[in-house]
Amino acid sequence: MDDFSSISLLSLAMLVGCYVAGTIPLAVNFSEEKLKLITVLGAGLLCGTALAVIIPEGVHALYEEILEGRVPWGRWKVCSDHEWTDN
Repeated sequence: MDDFSSISLLSLAMLVGCYVAGTIPLAVNFSEEKLKLITVLGAGLLCGTALAVIIPEGVHALYEEILEGRVPWGRWKVCSDHEWTDN
């Protein structure tokens, strides 16, 4: 599966999960304790989104820039054996 397909599948799964988690408290009357549990599950879904999609994308983009020599912080570059050298 290519990158676009996997990102699309993860995004769709998270969309459905967020929608279901958001409509459950509206459709069913829960006690305050159960509403707190649903809130925690929603927060976990949000953190899972960050860990599964956003953070790896940022690390991948930064790693690509390092390997191509377009390091955003200036004079450092990566040698062929992945060691840092000062220009």
